[in-house]
Amino acid sequence: MKPTGMCLIACYVVIGILTACTTSGSAPPTVFSPTPVVAQPTAQIRASDRMFYWREEARELHAMASHREREAELMSKTKPGPTTHEFVEQMQALAHQLHQAAAYADVQAEQAEREIPPDMLQQLHSALR
Repeated sequence: MKPTGMCLIACYVVIGILTACTTSGSAPPTVFSPTPVVAQPTAQIRASDRMFYWREEARELHAMASHREREAELMSKTKPGPTTHEFVEQMQALAHQLHQAAAYADVQAEQAEREIPPDMLQQLHSALR
């Protein structure tokens, strides 16, 4: 597969993930809560699940972007040339898009976190320690 095809596929995957995330509504639960689900209002559960989901998405997208940046840097050092230069630019552009997607996920997580009451938020943070 050509380097340009690989970049396009990765871009389509990122766009597909973002589209699915923004249109699907609430995210699936990611953390086990020791308190019974019946005792908590549904809106609070959804906000906490969304917060954890978007935090994980942001973490993964930042990791993917960092990996692409390192990969581009390594390619430019090991195989210099015009074809490699074009590939490196595409990889850097993809890394930039991944960082933008991660920033979007961070914003979504912060919005969901604002919907969680402070006492429940404190319980969630203490459970993660």
